[in-house]
Amino acid sequence: MEPDRERLVETVKAAVSSVGSETALLQTTVEFIDRFSDGYNWTGFYMMRSDHLEVGPYLGPATEYTRIELNRGICGAAATRKKTVTVDDVQSDPRFLACSLSTRSEIVVPLMDGDQCFGEIDIDSNQPAFFTDQDRMMLEAIAEVIVARLRQLRQS
Repeated sequence: MEPDRERLVETVKAAVSSVGSETALLQTTVEFIDRFSDGYNWTGFYMMRSDHLEVGPYLGPATEYTRIELNRGICGAAATRKKTVTVDDVQSDPRFLACSLSTRSEIVVPLMDGDQCFGEIDIDSNQPAFFTDQDRMMLEAIAEVIVARLRQLRQS
């Protein structure tokens, strides 16, 4: 992973180590991730709530998709598959739920604790094919940090 991306992972890890709630954890993380790139136009979390995803803290334009069923949209696909999904051209992907007509690419990284999906990081870009393998690796590393802290918060 590139040094700037490694630095972001370490910054998030340090920043969230002492947060006292899930909401504060997610809000702090979304702020750091969003500042990382001007190409991120919507940065946020969707969290698992029984059999669906609910929007959590995010930065970007308002979304009408505050609740997403599993297997619906790119977010639902990532949570169901339990794997990162990167779409270079959302307009050619029939799963895409158009929150913004300017969105061109999207990456969704599930927050996995073993086989359990806690939620996911979702980022949209107005640029086609914006997300790289370096972005994926960075976001997957941040997801691991978030899951570890969520586990601690949920046990206390």
